[in-house]
Amino acid sequence: MPQQYYTASEAQKKLGFSRAAFFRKVKQGIIRKVVPPGMKQGVYPKRDIDALALSMHTIFEQFQTIVFSCSSPEDQKEEMEIGIRAFGKDFITPLAERISFQKKCEFTFHSLKAHGKVVGYFSLFRLTDTFLDQLLHGEQIERSISIDDMLSFTRLEPFHIYIDVLVTDPLLSHHLRNLYAGLLVSHLFSLLRSLQNNGYLIDKVYTITSTKEADKLAAHAGFHKVQTSSLTPNRVVWELPLCEQHLQTLSSFWQG
Repeated sequence: MPQQYYTASEAQKKLGFSRAAFFRKVKQGIIRKVVPPGMKQGVYPKRDIDALALSMHTIFEQFQTIVFSCSSPEDQKEEMEIGIRAFGKDFITPLAERISFQKKCEFTFHSLKAHGKVVGYFSLFRLTDTFLDQLLHGEQIERSISIDDMLSFTRLEPFHIYIDVLVTDPLLSHHLRNLYAGLLVSHLFSLLRSLQNNGYLIDKVYTITSTKEADKLAAHAGFHKVQTSSLTPNRVVWELPLCEQHLQTLSSFWQG
């Protein structure tokens, strides 16, 4: 075996992956496999594997400082600052309204904190059928959501959820934004699965995107485009039907 390569078993050991997780990363293109001239079996460049192992160690250290939770009023202040940087002040709900939303439904805002500072967040709404339909067809925008348009999550009653926003701080590096976005999606699926396991019969999840980056994240997360006659240009409606098997698959993908 050339010194600049690891075998599959050596690479797995170096990274601490199970066989299944290792080859899943190979299939996803995260781990590069090469077949040198004169060899039939694939091997893995030591330089790539060592760099990935170092990166994983750094991320593991970061994970020790990461906290995911329902947003407190203090968290929401930081979330507003992130939202303003990402979308502009005109599109951000004032703090008093945000707190009212959270009081009406405790699952509305969730934050991701690193070293005690909010680095990203997402918001979930159960909306009235009328408002959700208007939103999906571009007759309303997210900033127009009022306390009367949202409903509490109720057990043993089928309902839909709308993801208003999932965002990371634009001031962060591209690498950290991708890392935290992945963690937010992972926590989102874990939350949805937990809610379903506790009797909240979430049928479908909807969201709307307006950038290529958001389109890519939605598709990667398992959402499907919905053909609607939206009155608002450049807004894409996405839908994710929920079932236990689907959630298990998505959770495994984002966590593994």
